[in-house]
Amino acid sequence: MAGNSILLIDDEKFLLEAVSDDLKESGYEVTTAVSGEEGLRSFEILQHDLVIIDLKMERMDGLEVSRKIKQLNPKTPVMILTGYGSMETAIEALRLELDDYVLKPVNRDDLLQKITRCLGKKNNSHPTNPQPIFAQILKLEKAGLTRREKEVVQLAAQGYNDDEISKMLAISTYTVKFHLKRIFKKLDIHKRVELIVSLGK
Repeated sequence: MAGNSILLIDDEKFLLEAVSDDLKESGYEVTTAVSGEEGLRSFEILQHDLVIIDLKMERMDGLEVSRKIKQLNPKTPVMILTGYGSMETAIEALRLELDDYVLKPVNRDDLLQKITRCLGKKNNSHPTNPQPIFAQILKLEKAGLTRREKEVVQLAAQGYNDDEISKMLAISTYTVKFHLKRIFKKLDIHKRVELIVSLGK
């Protein structure tokens, strides 16, 4: 799928540049925008193959931008990328028939895999079911996980060990283990492998 055009919309310039560089290195043509309004103007002109939008932005949030993009071209795949996932926004993303809802932090390989899947769906005329990530978000919300617990569980589900998670989140390994213990109890599981399976990994 390399060579496809991607519109990346995020008002955090550092993150915008980092993700853009990763995508360009993988062969994608990337256009960036630091606001929803700028992103919409770009999409109206270039009609990108995929749009990746941050959820929390000033003036026009990611869901509003997604809604307008789907009005302009319903077939364009749209991904929400956010560090502030909630049941309400996940349900709204489902209602808008968005193609993925990705919790930060997400590693490069996982993001590229999700991008490939979304671009593949664009060329597939057969209807597809919502991606497992939506069920994951709802499961975590219903379990009452805190924001930090969501960060830990997402990293653990991606296969990172306790030491790696502690470095990525700048917390102690003891704190990671404490969070995992609480997460296991809230999700009614007992082993790390159950966590990975329960989140569809």
